[in-house]
Formats: sequence, C-alpha cells, structure tokens
Amino acid sequence: MSIENHQLYNTDIAVADLNAIARIGYWKFNIKTQEFQLDKVTYEILELPHGTPHKKKGVAFFQDKLQSIKQLITTSLKENIPLNNVLKLSSIDTSDIWVLLIGKRNSEHKGNIEISGLLQDITDRKKSENELSRKNELLDFTENKAGLGHWKWDLTMNLITCSENISRIIGTPIGTPVTIQKLTEGIHPEDLEYALQHLKNSVKNKFFKTLFHRFILNNGSERVIQVLGEPIFDDTDELTGFMCSSQDVTARKYFENELLKKNQLFLVAQKKIKFGYWQWDHKTNLVNCSENMSRFLNIEENTKFPLNILLKDVHPEDIDYVHACLNETVKTKLFIAFSHRIVRNDAIRYIKVNGKVNTDKNGNVLDVLGISQDVTDQKAVENKLLSKNQLLTFAEQISKIGHWQWNLITNTIDWSPNLYRIFELDVNLKIEFQTYFHYIHPDDRDNVMAKINKLRETKTHESVTHRIILANGNIKTIYLSATVTNIESGGVIEMVGTLQDVSEHRAEEIKFKGLLESAPNATLIIGKGNIIQMINKEAVNLFGYTSEELVGKSLNLLIPSRFDEKRKPARKKFQKNPKVLKLDLGEDFYMIDKSGKEIPVEATLGPLQNKGGLLISMAIRNITDEKLYQYKILNAKEELELLTKELTDQNHQLADFTQITSHNLRAPVSNLNSLLEIYKIMDDEEDRKELFLKFETVISHLTSTLNTLIEALNAKNNTAIDRREVSFSSTLIKTEEIFTAEILSTKAVIKSDFSEVDSIFYHKIYLESIFQNLVGNALKYKSDDRTPEIEIFSKINKNKVTLCFKDNGLGIDLKRHGHKVFGLNKVFHNHPEAKGIGLFMTKTQIEAMGGKIVVESKVNEGTTFSIHFN
Repeated sequence: MSIENHQLYNTDIAVADLNAIARIGYWKFNIKTQEFQLDKVTYEILELPHGTPHKKKGVAFFQDKLQSIKQLITTSLKENIPLNNVLKLSSIDTSDIWVLLIGKRNSEHKGNIEISGLLQDITDRKKSENELSRKNELLDFTENKAGLGHWKWDLTMNLITCSENISRIIGTPIGTPVTIQKLTEGIHPEDLEYALQHLKNSVKNKFFKTLFHRFILNNGSERVIQVLGEPIFDDTDELTGFMCSSQDVTARKYFENELLKKNQLFLVAQKKIKFGYWQWDHKTNLVNCSENMSRFLNIEENTKFPLNILLKDVHPEDIDYVHACLNETVKTKLFIAFSHRIVRNDAIRYIKVNGKVNTDKNGNVLDVLGISQDVTDQKAVENKLLSKNQLLTFAEQISKIGHWQWNLITNTIDWSPNLYRIFELDVNLKIEFQTYFHYIHPDDRDNVMAKINKLRETKTHESVTHRIILANGNIKTIYLSATVTNIESGGVIEMVGTLQDVSEHRAEEIKFKGLLESAPNATLIIGKGNIIQMINKEAVNLFGYTSEELVGKSLNLLIPSRFDEKRKPARKKFQKNPKVLKLDLGEDFYMIDKSGKEIPVEATLGPLQNKGGLLISMAIRNITDEKLYQYKILNAKEELELLTKELTDQNHQLADFTQITSHNLRAPVSNLNSLLEIYKIMDDEEDRKELFLKFETVISHLTSTLNTLIEALNAKNNTAIDRREVSFSSTLIKTEEIFTAEILSTKAVIKSDFSEVDSIFYHKIYLESIFQNLVGNALKYKSDDRTPEIEIFSKINKNKVTLCFKDNGLGIDLKRHGHKVFGLNKVFHNHPEAKGIGLFMTKTQIEAMGGKIVVESKVNEGTTFSIHFN
C-alpha cells in the first residue's frame, strides 16, 4: 500500500471512528429496487444487529423504521425538496429515538435513481432541547411561585431588561427596557440610598456583592428582597453589565435566626451521633473515609488505606461475618445493613453499617459507599426497651389489657400476645377487622362502628365499652380505647389503641350500681377534680338531668357559686380525715336543678376507696318540705304574736270604750232617774203624759247611743273576720245606688280610677260601710258654691294598696280639729244631720282589719281620706 493510500486509509478509519462517536451513519437507497444499504452505525441507531438483511422476516419493528424513512425520501423526490428532516422513531424499550435524516440524489442511470445520505442519532440533543424548554417554563413558574425574578443591566445603554415576574411587580410591559430609577422606585425609602450606592460600588469594583433591601408592594405590604448578581465582560475584559436575580426572602429572613440556631445544633448533633463515611474500591481493596472516620480509626485524613485497616478493630468473633456481608454486597450489588462489634480500649462497642453500591452503566461495581455508626448507646436502649417490653407483656397479662395497630389501607391488624389470650385465639391467627368485628356482641356493633366512624372524623381519641362473645359462648366486657397515629390528605390510614378485659370490673360496677340505686336519697359519686363519676335515679329525679348530662361534669354545675369559698374548709377537712361527714357551712345549703331552681338540701359526704384512688359519696336529702313546715311554724308564731298584740290593743280599746260608755251614758241615765222621781210625785194625768213624751225622747237618744256603741264594740272585738276578694268598682256601684237621691239632687260628679288595683282580700261589709260613710260625708258636707266632685282611686306603693276619697266640699280646719277628726260624736260643721259617728266607725273598722286612715284637708277647698290597707 502506498503512503498516500495508507494515509487515506487511516483518514477513513479516523472518520469512521468519529462518526461512531457522533452517532452518524451512512446509507443508500435504490428507488427501483426499494433496497437500503446501511453501515454499522446506522444498524446500531436502528437497533438491529449489524448485517441483518432488512427484508428478513421477523424484523417488522425494523421494517417500520425503514418505512418511515422511505416515506420521507419519496416525499422529497416527489415535491423536489431537500431531504433534511428530523424524524422520531420508536425504540425497543418503548422510549423515543430522534434522528436527523440528510440525503441527496445521485446521478440517474437508465432510470435507476439512487439516493444516499447520513443518519445521525440526535436523541440526546433532542432531550436536551426539550429539557431546556421545560426548564425555561419551570423557571418562569418557579420565579412566580418563589417570588423570584431576574434582570439584566446593560451599562452601555444604562437600561435594564427584566423577566416577566419582575416586570409584573414593577408594573412595566414585559420585554420593555426600564431605567434604574424605575427599577428602584419601589424600594423602601430608608433603603433606597444604600441600594443605589451598592449598585455604584458594583460598577466601580466590577463585582456584585449580595444585596438585601426592603420593597413596598402596591398593596402597601413590605417584603425583604435578596439581590444576587454576576458581572458581564466583553472580549476586551471591559465590564458591560450585570446579570442579577431578585428574590422575595421575607419568610427566609424571618426564620433565618432560628435556622442558624438549628444548624448549630445539627453540627453538634453530628459529633454526638458518632458516625463516619467510607468508600471502598473492591478492585484495589483501598478505602478512603471522612474526617470523622479518620479520627475514629486514628489514621491520617484524606489518605487511602487497605480494607483491613478499616476492619482492624472488629471483634474477632465478628470478622468473618463482616467479610461475608461485604462480599455478598459486591456479589449482589445490593447493600444489606448489618451490625458488628468492635473492641476499643478494652471495651466492646456496637457498630451499625449501612450503605449503597455504585455501578457503571454496564452494571459493573465501581465502589461501595458505607456509613459506620457507633450505636452502643442505642443498643443499650434497645436492650432496655426489650426488657421493658417483657415487663409490658407481663403487665398486660396482669391487668388483662392488650394493644393493637390497625392499617386501614391493608385492613391488617397487629395484636399484642395478650389480646390473643383475651379472645382465646391462636397467636398465629391472621387478624383483620372482620375477625375482631365478628366477636362483638350483635347488640353492641352499631355503637362500636359509630365510635370508629367518629374517630375517622375527629382524628382525636375515642373510647367505648362493649361485649364480645367467645367461640365457647362466654361473654366478656371489653373497654376499647383508640386514637389516630398516621394521617394523610385523603384521611386516616392508621389507628392504634388498647383493649382491656373489664368483665370483673363491670360486674363489680353493676353490683355497686345496684346498691347505689337502692339508696333512698339522691347520691353522687365524685372523683378527682370534683368530677361526677356516677349518679342514681334519685339524683336524676331531684336535679332533672340525665345520667349522660351529669357524668363527667364538675360538681360545681349543681352548686351556687356563692358557696365556693365556704366549701373549701369542709373539703380540706374531709381530705385530711376521710370519714362520714355532714356538710355544715354555717347556713342553709342549696343546690341547683336543671331549670336553675335552687333546692334546700342536707348533704352527707362519705369516702369510697377503689383502685383508682379515693372517691367521694355525696348523699343529698331534699328538705324542701321540712323548710316549708318550718316556715309555717314561724309564720304561725308571728301570727300568734300579732294576735296577742291585737288582743292587747283591743283590751286598751275596750278600756277606752268603758270610759266613753261611762261618760256618754251617765247623763241620759241621770236624766231618766230625775224624770222618774218627778213622775212619781205628779198627780195630774196630763202633766204625766207630757212628761212621758220627754221620757221617749231621752230613751230614743239613749237607744241610739247604745246601738252605736254596740256596733263599735262588735267591730273592735271581732277576732274572726271573714275575708274574701272584694272589688272596689263593684262596691262603688252599690254605694252610688244607695245614694241615688242625694247624687241626683246635688248633681254630684263621681270619678273613679282603679286601673292599678281593683280588688283586695277584705271584709265585704266593712268595705261597703267605708264607701258609704266617706261618700255620704262628701255629699253631706258639700259646698253650696260649687257642684260636688268626688274622686275615688287606688294605687300601689311598696307593694301596699292605698284607697283614696277626694272631695271639693267644705273641708276641715285640721289645726283646730285634727286631733278629734275620728272621735265619737265629734262634729266640725253646724249641719243638722251631723252626729260625729261615721268617721269614728270607719276608723274603727279599718284598724280592726290592720290598716290605717289619714286625712288631708283645707277649709272651703276639700278633703282627702287615704286608707292604707295591710
């Protein structure tokens, strides 16, 4: 071979190598025969072994790709356009292959057209283009979401071009260059001068330091902005501008100090975790490791050393196991974590090893990356935890309790061994929810499901007591407690809880409940924190609450707050010496029912000891009836005292009447005696007749006086006065009927107003007598100068009834006659019918009923009598 040919040959080989590296293949296509000639690279790109005939049967996948190429060639010839196309083909592994197809038409010989060209695999380039496009879109999206934007400062034009996000923030059209002033006009006034000076220094120093400043948004909110920048130089190393990014770091700044503290704590934690990294090249059997690992092995940092140095402290009994684990890792190309012991300073420590295997694209092991951590302390904790778990299992057996974990996704449930014992099942039985649900008593299933569904909603904690029926028919009472430990956006995916056999406790509770229900009084069982634990039916009847409304609530719900301070000494006394104690607060004790009504009660406290501690039994006796009887007795005592006072007053009044009777009857009797003596010595019958007429006159006066005195005496001595509801308005009507002639003759006007009160419990005859006397007096002692007007009205003052009679008559001179207005036979006007008896009788009757009468009057203007009833 000539030197020239040899050089050409070498050149062809070099070109072929470059084509192979660049993934460029050569092809020819005969239009007439429809056959391809492909080189090796083209076969590789089309994923067919080199030399395989392209018309061979069974290579339909290969034919589909050639058919796509044929269509492009045919179209190019038909439309006389250059063959320069990008084509997407399917790969064997369902991914896409992108190729660049370039071809040209060769010379035509006897109608036979041949086209040749190049086929280049541009899959990586296409992926890069797609990835770049995706990243640009992602960048815009990320900038918007992260409050980030970038801008380019052209120093030659002194203008700035902003990204979309920056343009939106400063309010300028996207792509329109802006000035420094426009870019910075939103900067906080206190930071603006500093920011502008920073930009000047950046130009001067040709270096952009990180800048932080505050920015005021259009809505008035204040944000913290971080600005990063890189200088831009031309070919002559002249500074032409800066490429900068601005990011809202308000939240980051807010948490920066906390993050700094946490980073410091993390660095400290790394030292305390006691771990190190190492990298083992199994081909050379050399290892390099982190600084912390180097210190642990006591070797020079950043050096490579044999594997046996890494394993030099491994416990002799574990060294073969460690080598086996490493060899298995290299063999399987999968790192399975393992643990071993080391001997350091005559002490045994435990090391946990984890890592990963790095391989090349052909699956060959490059190296093994491992992490060795001293877990001696953790091992001690695990041993201690194991011991505690054993104690927990023992405690569960003693307390008849077990724990469970329910995965709601797989519907699998993990039971502790004691749960199997409670249900009397084989510990190897696979547990699902239906397994547990099957054992629930049919009458309790709805309640259990309601609690579970409620837990799914509240995601807090729920508990329920229910029964289970075992395979042998025995019934147990179970207390189920559950909570949520794992929650995702879709809802609860895991629950955990405990389940306790409380059959014996339930039996004791039922027994105690029976005793509680048999108690004759209302009884409350009170636990820690003054919380009501249990009540009986008597308590339900007394307070009006259901058991569900009271159990779990504070006792304070039933006791008025005014007793809070007074109850404290009694509570301390009971706690110091728990024994039966009657609650004594130094005053009547009341409790409150559901309606808010206060009930007088007697409360007795008693201690109850149980496994959970001291309970208090509070027996409550309703003493409402006793209080009522006590009130009646006190009221009767007061009435007796009042009656005694009335009798005493009446005795005084009777004594006054004795003097009145003696005074008023002495003259008529003496006059009669004198007439009788004259009558005896008279002989003339005519004189005797005339004298007898005088007898009649004297006797008539005496009879009238006696009748008046008897009536007054009966009023004062009547201790059994009949009281009933009497109407003022009805009594007035009757009075007006009696005085019809006088009212018509005098043209008197009678007005009444009983709107405030129209009735009173009173002696009917007395009230009629009062109306007749006071109305009669108003008519009798009218003024001749004006039409009589009488006003009668009632009112209430301090819960007492007052009845008033007001007239416009002659009036009374109270300065002269006020002390004897209501005296017997006391008159104040020269009226022919005035006898001085009416007002005396009225006052006597009113006082007999426990009331009083007062008078107000002015001469020639009128008089007002006010009766104040008791």
